[in-house]
Amino acid sequence: MSRVAIVVHAVYPGDPRIRRQTDALTAAGHEVDLFCLRAPGEAREEASGQLRIVRLPVNRAFTGFAGHLAEYLAFAGIAAVRLTREHRRRRYELIQVATVPDFLAFAALPIKFAGVPLLLDLHEDMPEFFRDRFARPVLRALRPFVTGAARASAAVADELITVHEPLRQLSIARGVSADKISVVMNGADTALFDLSRHPRRPFMEDGELRLIHHSNLQRIYGLDVAVEALALIDPAALPLRLDVYGDGPYRPQVETAIARTGTADRVHLNGRVPIDDLPALLAGADIGLVPSLPEPYLQYSLSTKLLEYAAMGVPIIATDLATFRAHFTDEAIRFVAGGDPTALADAIHALAADPAAAARLGAEAHRQAAGYAWPTQAGRYLRVVERLIQRRAA
Repeated sequence: MSRVAIVVHAVYPGDPRIRRQTDALTAAGHEVDLFCLRAPGEAREEASGQLRIVRLPVNRAFTGFAGHLAEYLAFAGIAAVRLTREHRRRRYELIQVATVPDFLAFAALPIKFAGVPLLLDLHEDMPEFFRDRFARPVLRALRPFVTGAARASAAVADELITVHEPLRQLSIARGVSADKISVVMNGADTALFDLSRHPRRPFMEDGELRLIHHSNLQRIYGLDVAVEALALIDPAALPLRLDVYGDGPYRPQVETAIARTGTADRVHLNGRVPIDDLPALLAGADIGLVPSLPEPYLQYSLSTKLLEYAAMGVPIIATDLATFRAHFTDEAIRFVAGGDPTALADAIHALAADPAAAARLGAEAHRQAAGYAWPTQAGRYLRVVERLIQRRAA
């Protein structure tokens, strides 16, 4: 048994990747101290079995570049102090830092200098994230510094993992040694997203087409495009509803789109739900929508919700993005042009008119996703963790 510290700029258990990783570590016999954000009303510290959660006094409240930077720096600074203090009495054998931001890795440097290995988990690509979120001309001059911070963070890590092969290749192109970085995908946890426990309802069983989308509501996820698509569909000819689960900063814009298009009777914003409730909700849907915008940042993103729809055999309509194409074929996903409500509406019509084709699509997505499932990825993750721990012991 070893003791592992994980640092992540996210709430817990809201981040499914961190939740799966902590579950895998504790199931393998390790103790885990998790350092994360503290949302209003959450306890500063709590423990459950071999998992100890330390919530630092920072919460998501940023606006704009200055707000993001101030929050990231505050969290990194507090994490560095708390990690160093906890290590004196807890004696960690591995520190894992999750991005973004990449420079959060520097919070682990005092402990790394004491001989504790550092594993950097690249959830996203920080330079592309910056390019997408902060496109104003005045901020473009900072892009080389962001890329430099990403390279420096990778250099101080003993090993890196990332969420899919295109991101691994991007890191290698930036100078990371190929034998230093491996892939641990955000595969669906098939113990949770289990078709045998949550049988799918027959397609349009009650005559209504049920669409579903779940995400942290951000502009880049294109939910307003889905709203515009539904407005193009005559509800008398095709009764339908879209259930949206999740919340985020783009919710006001989505609500504006709903009001402008008069689709409040068809689009239902249900807010956040526990991840344990998602499988049953997906099983009750006919089609899962992934209408992400076709922007450079998302060319390096593989949607977790897409993998969860596939695990549950839900037919998927998704934007035609490079990373989606790298993992699924046309036989598994109905690809459409991103940002195009008409193309999305046509795809919805086509699947509603051909239930057999929809069933084939869902079944093939389920088959192709099997290799990406979390039990396989958990084995890869644990091999990296245990290799680093054993290296330190040696």
